[in-house]
This record gives sequence, structure tokens and C-alpha cells, in this order.
Amino acid sequence: MRLKVDKFTWVVILIVAALLIAAVVTVNRTGGQDTDNLAYRTDDTLLTPIHNAFVAFERGDLSTARQQYSQRLLASMEEGKEYNPFTSGGYVNAQNSRRLRVLDSQIDGADPNRATVTIAVDSYSGGGFFGGSDTWTSQRVITLVREDNAWKIDTGEYFNY
Repeated sequence: MRLKVDKFTWVVILIVAALLIAAVVTVNRTGGQDTDNLAYRTDDTLLTPIHNAFVAFERGDLSTARQQYSQRLLASMEEGKEYNPFTSGGYVNAQNSRRLRVLDSQIDGADPNRATVTIAVDSYSGGGFFGGSDTWTSQRVITLVREDNAWKIDTGEYFNY
């Protein structure tokens, strides 16, 4: 007995094959990541140190992350007054996918060398026995100061939640 495949079945098989090929090509070209969003920023804006610290901590690049923080906060870490993520070997969150969103940013009217930025970090955790997933958002307000002609984070925010 010979199995005969009709035209409709062949069309479905070809569409599925084309989608699989497109997915493989896309993942191979981008490395499975959105490379534009993971690139460090070089512009002089309020968002630059926050974005760069977030990306650096995601990559485990403690040297770059450290450069985004104010001298006052770094000195406080060295004195043991603040949590110091730069001495613990780093933090790489490989379990969850995360996205940084900027909700608001304002330069202080009384002191143009101070600013606040409100962020939200959306975290997605996939998995579970039946393919369940969980999504949650953490919102923070980060204080920035102007140091050495660049904005620096002056809040103990290390994106490790």
C-alpha cells in the first residue's frame, strides 16, 4: 500500500520548512540576541550610564559596570558602607530574560549636576513542567550626578533582582 500526499499537505510542509529555515537563518545572523540593544552607548545623556550598567551586569563585565558609578558611591562601597557587587565575582542573570525601560528622566531644577531617572525592569522566566512562565516588573528611581563631564549613577542600584 502506497501513501499518497495531496497538494494541500505539500503546501503545508513547504510553508513549515520555509519558516524553520527563516528561523535558523535569523538566529545564526543575530546570535539569538538583539545586538543593537546590547551595545554600550557612548552618548552623553541621562540614560547612558543606566543602560551601560544594565548591559555590563547582564554580561558580567564588572569593569565597565564600575565606570558607570559616582566616586562617592564607589568610595562608600570601599569603606563597607554600601553593598559592593564588584568584589563578589559578578552577577550574571542567565535564568531570566530582562528588558530595561525608562519611564521618566528629569534634571534637578535647583542643581543641574543632579538628575533622577525612573526605570522599570521587566523580567521573564520561562519553563516549568508544563511550559509555564512568569513575568514581573521592578520599578526604581535612580539618582545621577555629573562627574568628569559625564553622568554617573549615584544610587546603589545594581540591576540584580
